[in-house]
Amino acid sequence: MIRISILVLALSLLSACAPKKEPLELTKEYVQAEVNELLAQVDFMLIEAEADRFDQLPKKFKEARNRYKRAESLIEYYFPPTADLLNGTAIDESEEYDDKVIYATGFQVLEEFLFPEVDRSMKADIVRELKLMKSGITGLFRSIERVELNEPNVIEAVRLELFRVMSLSLSGFDSPVAGNSLSEISSALDGIQAILGFYSKKLSSEKEHSFEELSSKFADAQKFLKEHNDFNTFNHATFIKDHLNPLCQLVHEYQKSIGIENNKYITALDLEKSSFFDKNLFRDEYFTPVYGEQINDDLIDLGRILFFDPILSSNNSRSCNSCHKPEKAFSDGQRKSLAFNMKGEVSRNSPSVINTGFQKAQFYDSRVAFLEDQISDVIGNKKELHGSIAESAKKLRESEEYLALFNNAFRSKNKGAIDEKNIQIALASYIRSLKSLDSPFDQYMRGNNSAMDKDQIEGFNLFMGKGKCGTCHFMPLFNGTVPPSYSKSESEVLGVPDKPDTIHAKIDADPGKYNTYQRQLFKNAFKTPTVRNATLTSPYMHNGVYHSLEEVVDFYNRGGGAGIGIDVSNQTLPPDKLNLTPTEQKQIIAFIGSLTDTTGLARKPSLLPKFPDEQINRRKVGGIY
Repeated sequence: MIRISILVLALSLLSACAPKKEPLELTKEYVQAEVNELLAQVDFMLIEAEADRFDQLPKKFKEARNRYKRAESLIEYYFPPTADLLNGTAIDESEEYDDKVIYATGFQVLEEFLFPEVDRSMKADIVRELKLMKSGITGLFRSIERVELNEPNVIEAVRLELFRVMSLSLSGFDSPVAGNSLSEISSALDGIQAILGFYSKKLSSEKEHSFEELSSKFADAQKFLKEHNDFNTFNHATFIKDHLNPLCQLVHEYQKSIGIENNKYITALDLEKSSFFDKNLFRDEYFTPVYGEQINDDLIDLGRILFFDPILSSNNSRSCNSCHKPEKAFSDGQRKSLAFNMKGEVSRNSPSVINTGFQKAQFYDSRVAFLEDQISDVIGNKKELHGSIAESAKKLRESEEYLALFNNAFRSKNKGAIDEKNIQIALASYIRSLKSLDSPFDQYMRGNNSAMDKDQIEGFNLFMGKGKCGTCHFMPLFNGTVPPSYSKSESEVLGVPDKPDTIHAKIDADPGKYNTYQRQLFKNAFKTPTVRNATLTSPYMHNGVYHSLEEVVDFYNRGGGAGIGIDVSNQTLPPDKLNLTPTEQKQIIAFIGSLTDTTGLARKPSLLPKFPDEQINRRKVGGIY
């Protein structure tokens, strides 16, 4: 509380000393000062490391990271490549279109050399990382001098930072070894409050209380962090529900009070909403190709009919519903789905399609970006629908009822045409309508204290804390699409075995993303799916190897494939044991149960459109297998 009072006093003095300076100018000066101090701290660490003086490095590392966090909101927003260089993950990456390895740099790489204790044998690597960081920070300072800030962008940046704190920082995502997340969150909140303070002069006399109210809530959050400073026992649920989520709402109200409107361009999040748990926060348009039709109820209804109509298969007997059943949260309960004409299996487990509209990649191997492309792939796959989307369009044009449905659904682009693109758009529009963001967990976070029981709440705390689940399954979607920009859907190498037993375990033969892109770092990599509705979607993993969530949690608790004895040189999941007790494992599973929500998603068409051919009219809703 004392520290916050000093911060507010300092902001007041700064404004008093420079009464003629506008908020944007004060914002830039603030960020420059923080980055300049960061540069000094990294330079000090470099000097110490080069002189073989390592004792102060862990302490100075934490101070430098905290300094970075105070300016993180604007660094991430305006200079994302520099943010990646300074604070990206400690895992080397490769692009789909280029086999060149992008080596990890920055704080998270350096962290592994300094914690839990300094590895003096890695002096050369420590020095190299510090030199790279110093160069990046020097360039960042020059970039800040040149950048032209504007108020909607600044406010958007600090609001996104609150979402980043909730989803990434609070999971330990960028402090996995040092365990400094709670202190860094405190610094990030300091930075947000400082920046917002520069705009308080825009308040009218009637609304001056809004910054006081906001400052009071920041103080409450900081007090909670100070009083609960152990990450593994931290009450993530209470902190989010009682502090961060109300802060998001107050910042949005403050934004309105100072008269700054949101940007008009399309982003993943609708910032007209204030809560991270608003069920309408995510914007379909951001995840949709530019040629998409404006979604309307008739278009969704058409897509629903097509989803359950086996007319899209070459034998008129198999539909999308064959592998994506509403009662199974649109999975099918099989290890691997039955293949076309009941001959064998398809290559991978059938995942739920609920919330798949909120991803930047589709399929386990991320081989396409949009649902529209996934649809044509599935229709054309010889083991799935064994057809072609062109042939499907030709068949559909024979039905007067389908002609009328398409005419009603398509109101602007290519109106009424039954062609390949419109089939894709209709099906994708229906799948995008399958949203699940009103589970007991969501209701709890919106203030319904009775929506989750004690074990579910503790399970969430473990999920975000000791269990480290939230570092890959990002809240609130709980999939691998990275908040708060949602511009990338991540894949992970887990070392999934081919059989469920752990004696003489062998990695599954499926090469995953490598099969599509031929990049060594992608070998055995699979897209991170959501754990929403996971209690309904067994069996699990890309190969359906585990039939229960108990088996899945045990696999992670042991350290993935490497932890059960598989040699996985590129495993991205940390191989360390989590040391979760049997009770803690049950609580994580209880929390996952609180993410169940399929309300209103199970409606099937009662009849299918008629065709002149009576043989075709005998087809069944959903297909026969």
